[in-house]
Amino acid sequence: MAEEAVSLIETFTLGALARARRKGETAGEPGEEFFDQLNLILNSLEPSVQGHGASGDGSPLIFQSELWQVLHKMRESAELSYAREVDLVELDRRILFLLRSKGPLVPAELSSAVGVDKAQVSRSVKRLLELRMVEREQIRSPVMLTRKGEALADRLLRLADLRNRELIFDIADDELERFFATIEVLLKRSVALYEQERARANTPDRGEGEGDVTIAQRRVDEAILVDRTRIMSPLLTLSAYFSRSGALAFKRRTGLSNFEAWVLNEIGMAAPIDWPTLTAALQRDHSQAGRTVKALMDRGLIARDGRPGRRHGKFYPTAEGQRLYNLIQETSVERSSFLMAPLGDEERTRFLATFDKLRRNAVAQLERERALEELDCD
Repeated sequence: MAEEAVSLIETFTLGALARARRKGETAGEPGEEFFDQLNLILNSLEPSVQGHGASGDGSPLIFQSELWQVLHKMRESAELSYAREVDLVELDRRILFLLRSKGPLVPAELSSAVGVDKAQVSRSVKRLLELRMVEREQIRSPVMLTRKGEALADRLLRLADLRNRELIFDIADDELERFFATIEVLLKRSVALYEQERARANTPDRGEGEGDVTIAQRRVDEAILVDRTRIMSPLLTLSAYFSRSGALAFKRRTGLSNFEAWVLNEIGMAAPIDWPTLTAALQRDHSQAGRTVKALMDRGLIARDGRPGRRHGKFYPTAEGQRLYNLIQETSVERSSFLMAPLGDEERTRFLATFDKLRRNAVAQLERERALEELDCD
């Protein structure tokens, strides 16, 4: 990995220098921020030594949180990379790629393959129709690429293949094949959770125990199109199904939306937590985080010590907030355990070891894209 590491550091350093010059700073000894980011890159290149049965602090592994963090890095670097080619949102690109690799597909197949609801797929298809990237005879007819769509898809696929090679760096072919096979097992489990939560939402008074987690029968055995040509696509689909079931589960058990539960969870895990640390953990814009924090305070779930204004003082859960936080943790661990249940110890260890490599490569790729963005802005 030596040549890759040197190239990455060179690109990052040039980007940092360009940013400093743009701010009117003179070239000299780099500041503390530079070394913090440099250490992040170097640490990402180190082999992972963390145990796979638990998180770093010994608490049970919550895989959905680990997956979201890795995908957030992949998606941010992808947006920076693809934005240099064409202005398309992520879902539009995924549908283009899927149609190019699988051929014409009906909207239901597109929805199943990408893991988002049919309404979002319909809006994406409408945008692509307006851009003359796709065509179809009727509203329920298979969607197919036009010549313009094929040309754009091929252009973007070349970039996607390059990004994929970077993400699977140091992962052997047989290791990657096993990883994809495990993803398909986990995807079936995540669909089961989603169907179960939908059934519970439709029959809220059926008297089922809160802790019972069973495989839903409907759609569990139906095949979901999995694009094995690139590593990011099946991970996005897995995360999408898991997030959709999570939103329903947290709503059912706590009355909170998915993001409200997430904010309360972050506050509960690191209480008392200040505003900069909280927003950095959420990785969302301050306005959305601010509205959610205010809503949680208005409901008496969190409180704040310190001067007026959310940017001052530290946040912590109230007694009721702590109760809901415990429910969120319990539900998250329960769902993660259900997801991983079909995997034997050896398969689970292999899968998480490969996942750690993806995490490392995603961090390195994101830092490279950020550095290139700084150079482009110079």
